[in-house]
Amino acid sequence: MVEQQVRYVDDRHAILSIAIKPRDTIQYVLKTKNLPYFLFIGIIGMFSSNVASFIGSTFDGKYSLGDIIYSSFMSSFLLYFLSTFIVAGIFLLSAKMLGGKGTFKQMFRVVSITMIPYIWILPLLLFWMQFAPQSFFDISYIETGLGDVILQFVGYVFILIASIWTYALTIIGISEVHKITKWRAFFASILVLIVLCAILVFTLL
Repeated sequence: MVEQQVRYVDDRHAILSIAIKPRDTIQYVLKTKNLPYFLFIGIIGMFSSNVASFIGSTFDGKYSLGDIIYSSFMSSFLLYFLSTFIVAGIFLLSAKMLGGKGTFKQMFRVVSITMIPYIWILPLLLFWMQFAPQSFFDISYIETGLGDVILQFVGYVFILIASIWTYALTIIGISEVHKITKWRAFFASILVLIVLCAILVFTLL
């Protein structure tokens, strides 16, 4: 008689489960997912962020919507790697100052996972850009109506929610990776924001 091993398989999808069980999901993906998974999540999240950056920009018809989407996607690769390396490194240092025990590898993966909320809003952004460009872009030769204003409001609300949830996931991720309290993780993130703001101020002066 052959003895069969029974294994528990956690088949939760991080893109969905992270909305209701963020800590459990972060633990799960850090233990079970390989690097390509995190790269895929991060790049798609950055793509969504790039698309969102065009909201309110001037559209004169020189480039098609396809050109804008293509350039947003292609630039996502460089921007993702550059920003994630920098952010992961800074978060690692700030958390270490508060007693953190995590590694750069773990922090890099956590920063990638925090991009998931932007993946949630990617379909909305693409739909908005394609079917209501007059409210997505600043198009001088097209008048906007009440429906466009409502769509803008809804779009900005979803972007705000995604941004807030991304920050919340960052705090949870720092806490989980470095084995510190959420309050320490919060102060680690605040320290990073202060440093970045200071650098920005000195750069503009």
